[in-house]
Amino acid sequence: MELNDFNAVRDALRELGLKQGFELGDEEAINKFNDEVPFDSRWICYYADDWNEKLEERLHDFFENMRDYQDTMAKEDIKSASHSFLLAVICAGSLRSFFESIEKDMDKLLAGEHQTTDFQWPQFDNE
Repeated sequence: MELNDFNAVRDALRELGLKQGFELGDEEAINKFNDEVPFDSRWICYYADDWNEKLEERLHDFFENMRDYQDTMAKEDIKSASHSFLLAVICAGSLRSFFESIEKDMDKLLAGEHQTTDFQWPQFDNE
């Protein structure tokens, strides 16, 4: 598998989930699981989504708001510029959230928190 986009990353995480005994793409099962565990143990990402599309939308919104900010600053419309800048900040937070969600699910997979199989990561010596 060539990892050159975020859908390939999503698929790699789903594959690892299968090795650990669960299907991250089964939204019904994941929702049921998430209802039964503490909030910080829940799966965050939506594995049925198109991750490339989600990232593209968030990047588009960020750049659009930054362009609006630049345009309104050039016109010295400070009120509109501050509004556009605030929206860009919100979009930056959305981008951060996108990557943090992936990181949190990857941490769960690395720790094997919810696995139901005998899959084991190799143990490394502290040398």
